[in-house]
Amino acid sequence: MKRLFIPIFIFLIPFTGANFLYAQCVPDTVHCKDTLLPGEICPLILPDGYVNEQYEEVFTVIPPSEVQTITYGVVPIVKIVIDTIGNIPDGLNYIANSDTFYVDTAYCILVSGIPTTPGTYDLEITVTPFIYLFNTVIMGTPVVDDTSLSITIHDQAGLEDFYGIEFSILDAIPNPYRNTTRIGFYTQRKDIVELRIYNLLGQLVYNEINNYQSGKNWFHFNGAILKPGTYLYRISNSTESITRKLIRLE
Repeated sequence: MKRLFIPIFIFLIPFTGANFLYAQCVPDTVHCKDTLLPGEICPLILPDGYVNEQYEEVFTVIPPSEVQTITYGVVPIVKIVIDTIGNIPDGLNYIANSDTFYVDTAYCILVSGIPTTPGTYDLEITVTPFIYLFNTVIMGTPVVDDTSLSITIHDQAGLEDFYGIEFSILDAIPNPYRNTTRIGFYTQRKDIVELRIYNLLGQLVYNEINNYQSGKNWFHFNGAILKPGTYLYRISNSTESITRKLIRLE
């Protein structure tokens, strides 16, 4: 998880508000905790994406309750506003579930679209803090949060790479992972496919089964339910099973 730290200069700036569309996302209040009270952004790294494939992931923001100012030291924060998210991969956009983030409340931002250019992108989140000073709420200068998120976009492997293959596993991305990962497979025909995850004692710790169309498919696994360590995941269709290793980091 990432800490929010936003040292600011203070100016009296009028704020008139703006039209805003709200995201249909849900903040992760189970795994994202502001334990040290400087604010949080999590997960640490957003799941990887692929060129020309739909991408849709959510990260959670918990605003800090106070801020270090240049002139007045530490002062209380009333709320923050997300101004922009820069250096986002081409083809992706973002939208939050609120235009204003108040302290002691978790919010979410949905990043979605179809990326077009591979690479690793450190997102630059610009926020405007509103602080309580001189018995009034004062708008600070916009600043870039120092805990930029990261997204990696990979080149897409074409279906021709699977010519003559009936069933194959695609590497889990990311692996090792911290909170979420994407476990994929290729199937030549429509089929029922099952994901099973075992600990090293052979105990089943997760199970998911669905109907899938032919081509490349993915299990979007919220692996924060597992303790850090090494696991084995097995993907099975109606005729065969393939097993690989999966590692969850602290």
